[in-house]
Amino acid sequence: MSKNVLYAQAGGITAVINASAAAVLETAQSHPEKFGTVYAAINGIVGVLEERLVDMSQLSASQVEQLKTHPGAAFEACRFDLDPLEDNPEQYERVLTVFKHYDIGYFFYNGGNGSMVTAQKVADYCTSQGHPVTCIGVAKTIDNDLDISHCSPGFGSAAKFIASSLLEVNMDLKSMHNTSTKFLAFEAMGRNTGWLTIAGGLIKNAVPDIPLLILPAERAFNKQKFLTRVQQLFDEKGYCLCVVSEGLQDEQGNYVSIANIEHTHLQDYTQLGGVADALSHMVAQETGVKTHSITPDYLQRSASHFVSKTDWQMAYDAGKAAVIAAMNGEHGVLPIIEMTSDSSFTWRFTNVDLMTVADLEKTVPDHFLTPDGMDITQAALDYLTPLIQGEMPFTYTNGLPDIRLFNFSLLPQQLAPYKIVK
Repeated sequence: MSKNVLYAQAGGITAVINASAAAVLETAQSHPEKFGTVYAAINGIVGVLEERLVDMSQLSASQVEQLKTHPGAAFEACRFDLDPLEDNPEQYERVLTVFKHYDIGYFFYNGGNGSMVTAQKVADYCTSQGHPVTCIGVAKTIDNDLDISHCSPGFGSAAKFIASSLLEVNMDLKSMHNTSTKFLAFEAMGRNTGWLTIAGGLIKNAVPDIPLLILPAERAFNKQKFLTRVQQLFDEKGYCLCVVSEGLQDEQGNYVSIANIEHTHLQDYTQLGGVADALSHMVAQETGVKTHSITPDYLQRSASHFVSKTDWQMAYDAGKAAVIAAMNGEHGVLPIIEMTSDSSFTWRFTNVDLMTVADLEKTVPDHFLTPDGMDITQAALDYLTPLIQGEMPFTYTNGLPDIRLFNFSLLPQQLAPYKIVK
């Protein structure tokens, strides 16, 4: 007998996350003997708790096609984790109530490594209370820090955006540096990992001798060595372009810049940001030259006009692989990417236990970085280049990208009201 499906999105979005959503829907609908109604929670696990659900089965064929290339999280991702069971059993009881009411037998949670903990918590509790739920993770993160997996769906498109933007910025800087700006710092997301930062090095494929500094979070920042290298590039090339991790730390382990600290009832969250501006001011004070900084921030993860076709296919395949795993009787797993060929860059999905990857963090390996920690090696370029290949069809309306908001009709709430406390 078929059971109903619940899909939800969590954490920071990617430019291709909705391709995974479409894949979950299409793959589940192609097997009605196994899967019933496909629901989506609005705002991730928060939408489950607050019973804010939509029936994905009501989407038209044209809406599903629109979903496949839609930026942002069409079903509104959340940054919210369930509390430990012993601290807040009411949360778990509420999830169970919702799952029972809607006869949810399959839960697909589309998120990063931390979101997998939430997914497993939900499945374990519901099963322990006599309502078995098959829980499968759907991988995504622009940070590329999902451990074990060759790469993460979403990273390739963000890498393509960063490298393309830097390539264009370099042309601006090169044309103006004799009488204007000589140093520009570009801040990449990624928290404590430098994958997006080293993606900036992809421009070396187009401009091999570019005066570029790459400062990933994996290497401690030494102010004097940095300023010395900047001056060397000024002397050799006349200007310097720098791409830096938002999570760059000094040799004492302190972040070079913190934007904000968010306080919640259980813990504090550090919001990183401002390091590009800090480096720009540092160079200006030391050398007296004109400097600039760029913090593209959310642009890195929402640029649907810079999507890598390879990355899009990985995201779609991630959703499809999750549903296939459920069909095959898997539970508590996350399909991850395994490369099957170097020469033609082919891959497949293989399943690993959710808790094996939960809260692990893949960092940039040493052999991807030069000894001074301020550039990348050919090995890094060989890894990065296949991930940004190909472009997706893109249409414009009245001169702007043809992006239309989804207006989903929420299902009428049938349970007692519930409001989360963050």
